Amino acid sequence: MLPDELIEYIRNSGTYDLPPLEAILAQTESIGDPALPTREQVAVLGWLGAALQAWEIHYPIEEPLAAKLQPLKVLSAGLAITDPRFLTPGAHPLHKILDTIHASAIGWQPRLGRAGQALDRQVTRVVEGALQWFEDRETDLDAICSVLMSAAERDHERTRRMAQRVVETEQGRVKTTRAKKQAAQMINAELTRYPAPDGIGEFLKGPWYASAQLVLLKFGADSEQWQQMSQTTQKLLDSLQTQEEPDEERRQYIFDVVTQLPKDLKRWLLNLHHDQEAVNDAVGLVEFAHLRVLRQQPLVLEKIELIPVDASEEPERNEAHQTALTDFEVGQWFILPSADGPLRAQLALKMDDEHQLLFTNQAGLKILQQDYSEFAGLIAQNLVIPLRDGASFSACLATAAGLSTVEELDEFTGVAAERARQKEEERQRQEALRLEQERLERERQQRLEQERLEKERLEQERLQQERLEQERLKQERLEQERREKERHQQEQLERERREQEEAKNQEKIDEYRRQKRERSERMGGGAPASNDAGAQAAGNSSVRSQSEEVVLNLPMGAWLGFHDGDTPLLAKLAVHDRELDQYFFVNREGIKMRQLSKRELLNLLDRGLVDVLEANSNFREEVTRIRDDSEE
Repeated sequence: MLPDELIEYIRNSGTYDLPPLEAILAQTESIGDPALPTREQVAVLGWLGAALQAWEIHYPIEEPLAAKLQPLKVLSAGLAITDPRFLTPGAHPLHKILDTIHASAIGWQPRLGRAGQALDRQVTRVVEGALQWFEDRETDLDAICSVLMSAAERDHERTRRMAQRVVETEQGRVKTTRAKKQAAQMINAELTRYPAPDGIGEFLKGPWYASAQLVLLKFGADSEQWQQMSQTTQKLLDSLQTQEEPDEERRQYIFDVVTQLPKDLKRWLLNLHHDQEAVNDAVGLVEFAHLRVLRQQPLVLEKIELIPVDASEEPERNEAHQTALTDFEVGQWFILPSADGPLRAQLALKMDDEHQLLFTNQAGLKILQQDYSEFAGLIAQNLVIPLRDGASFSACLATAAGLSTVEELDEFTGVAAERARQKEEERQRQEALRLEQERLERERQQRLEQERLEKERLEQERLQQERLEQERLKQERLEQERREKERHQQEQLERERREQEEAKNQEKIDEYRRQKRERSERMGGGAPASNDAGAQAAGNSSVRSQSEEVVLNLPMGAWLGFHDGDTPLLAKLAVHDRELDQYFFVNREGIKMRQLSKRELLNLLDRGLVDVLEANSNFREEVTRIRDDSEE
């Protein structure tokens, strides 16, 4: 039978249920056409039919998507007898199209809804474009294949990222749960050993508990950082245990711990690093308790209620379950039973410590989580159907051609070399990613260490500044005390000097009064019994006239004693205003005490109520001389 005639029989096949060769023979028999395919054509079509049947059985795709692929069975028959490339499994674009569609549709189900509509539309476009070959033998199937593979790669990468997010979220949840439990166990172990003040208990169960979880998440339970934080917890509680009479070794230990512990607390309070005020408040609470310990003041210690911990036990390792899961790896697709019917799911994560399996769907979303025992039970009941993936149609062609393994097919088509190259590229990419992550982690650790050292340096500078400031204030206080002492000494000396001067002046006043009293006694004993008023007036006038002349010669700074009032007053002549004829007298501090006119001053002198206390004063000598003369 000529190729074009055979293609027409293939194209007019009215059913997809029969293999291509049987469909052609059924048509020739029905119309009585004696022409038959050649022996070579029969061999090719028989080989193709066996491959298609195996593909549908071993690599099933759910309806209605599978029905849309049926026309490609007819197309594959036409290409098999016209295109020599079709005879090499995996070499023809239609092989790759069917392989790619199956790889994209292995997890497809109608229940995906909108998430599965994109693949449905894509398959429709590919089938329609490929069938144009019957109208135009120059139809570029390679271009159609290239577009399909690019779109499938994008979809696969998007799905992979979504599934990776699910995996990372679940791993983060497991890690967080584990860190929460380990942190609580560490703190509870110390709270069981040591009683503590209520405020410290709240601190340990609050910010310290949250920070312990962060340390575990960042550094791990086997890290040196976690060991240091655990030791800090123990030291904190141990340092608060008071003793009535602690020995010297205990006192020194407490002093060392109290000195270092605030720095350690600030370092590990990761939960509060964004809020320095909260850090200071938390550390201040501990420092206040330590202050009472150092002063040997009693602390109210009580048993702190422990942090609640999930009491669920760790799952026991079951060798039978492990054996049942040995053949299954992450990325494997399954058909699993569910309440809504068979479920296509991909194994995304095996959590050996928790004995949990995580499954995602075609869109990369989490749809199922089972424990090992439940999944192993389904396997034992043959309710779990593993799905094959890979070069599905090409593998079926190779098997029908006598290649018994996928490895033989890959070797035959050159896929093995390509796969090895891709595997090596992936290994190199993972290695580069690992090295980059290690570098970033080292940089982060170095940055954290630098930040810690910088904080310690700033803290030391602050303490040094505080010490310098305290030393400066101490020096200022000592200097002020010294100046105050000198001032008191000066005031004491000045007071003693004034007292001496006042004593001398008092002696002068007393001497003057004694002399005055003696003169008065002499005048009273030897004076004439009677004098006329005119003579006395003339005498007084003479004395006043002479006194006026003497007062005009009163030196500045002369000290005068006034005793015309109830209390004697000592004052110094400070100013003589000749125009106003006024005399101004001040005390030792320069404060004005008296203001007298010349006549008022003379009147007080005449009455003997003013004493001139300057020993060398010419004025005094003159007054004495004039009065002596007047007495004679």
